[in-house]
Amino acid sequence: MQTSVYDKQNFFELYQKIRANPISLNNIVEKPTMLSLLPDLTGKKLLDLGCGMGEHLALYLARKADFVVGIDLSLAMLQQAEKNLADFTPHFSLYPLAMEQLDQFKETDFDVITSSFAFHYVQDFPQLLSPIYRKLKPNGRLIFSQEHPIVTAYQGGERWEKNKQKQQVAYRLNYYRDEGERDRSWFKQPFKTYHRTTATIINNLIQAGFQIEQMAEPMLADQPEWQAEFKDLQHRPVLLFIKARKIA
Repeated sequence: MQTSVYDKQNFFELYQKIRANPISLNNIVEKPTMLSLLPDLTGKKLLDLGCGMGEHLALYLARKADFVVGIDLSLAMLQQAEKNLADFTPHFSLYPLAMEQLDQFKETDFDVITSSFAFHYVQDFPQLLSPIYRKLKPNGRLIFSQEHPIVTAYQGGERWEKNKQKQQVAYRLNYYRDEGERDRSWFKQPFKTYHRTTATIINNLIQAGFQIEQMAEPMLADQPEWQAEFKDLQHRPVLLFIKARKIA
């Protein structure tokens, strides 16, 4: 049975402490960019894949979505999401499922399907796109963020080339073309992510029947007040955002 790293002892508590920080990549970069890609949500039905603690679902309901659904493998995440969304009852549903189990999920006819910071955990991206396509209404949108392929490419060695002052001057991409599994660790917990090039991601979407409408690679060029806090973004994007339409 597939389990989530977020349900391991003490891991979820450590994760919550990080997310409580208002000056984070999620709050400064990810959420504003995702929200900028959304269509008008008034009266719409949305599905969020890897919904976590339900933060995006709450933002969708605040934008007058009629009903939202979240799925996540982590029971700890879903328990917290239930609390975070209590004021929006009965306009939401939550299901303990991995994204790869989307075919077991019976609801359909979604106007928008989203996923935040999660698709790099998926081994078989084309296989995931098939049920996403089926569950969207004609002309429905898929909007997602994931770790940028520049980031997921890393396999070992030094990530950065640095100058004599130990300042980061270039990000190494020597494994970029080598797609596949990556072994990772966070809070001393091992887990796996999967690297695909940007071309592979785009071609997978096109082959699944989607039309690319917009992409974003935020690096805070227009927000110099945050550049000292997020020094990495001066040299390369951390996240890739894609908005795609189901071709009717």
